[in-house]
Amino acid sequence: MRAKPVRVKIISYAALIFIIALIQSTVLESISIFNIKPNLLLIFIISVALLGSNIEGAVTGFLCGLTQDMLSGRVIGFYALLGLYLGLGIALINKRLYKENVLVAIFTTFVSSIIYEFAVYFFVNVFKGSLELIFPFRYIILPEAVYNSAVSIVIFLIVLKINHWSEELERLSRRY
Repeated sequence: MRAKPVRVKIISYAALIFIIALIQSTVLESISIFNIKPNLLLIFIISVALLGSNIEGAVTGFLCGLTQDMLSGRVIGFYALLGLYLGLGIALINKRLYKENVLVAIFTTFVSSIIYEFAVYFFVNVFKGSLELIFPFRYIILPEAVYNSAVSIVIFLIVLKINHWSEELERLSRRY
């Protein structure tokens, strides 16, 4: 019995989410630059949403966000909703972009990281009453967006390879 392409993609993405979450919660602490570390789950959401369908982007965003909720120990659902909206938003615009270009992935990661981190900062701090914008944007959000953009090349190429592998399996399964 042959492996079904969709099943292979789901298993690959689930394994990647687990590995990325493991790396993000352990190894990244030691390679932070000026206390800024890349958000690998965010980069994975962006890569999958850029290369996949609306459903893939939304589901991956939700699952990565839920994983991030569990890792952060805060309210369950906050990052899940942000990830869902981000994944769906990028998946909706990916039809207008040349998706398999690494430069498009870098630019999309940069812009999406700024939007995502600003939304996190806004929703976390709006209820505290402190909503200073310049300091966090300059010293946290912008450097993290640059760091995410640099790291996005590796994750994007891995997701691209999984997509090509899945398409090849689908093409081979249609042959018989």
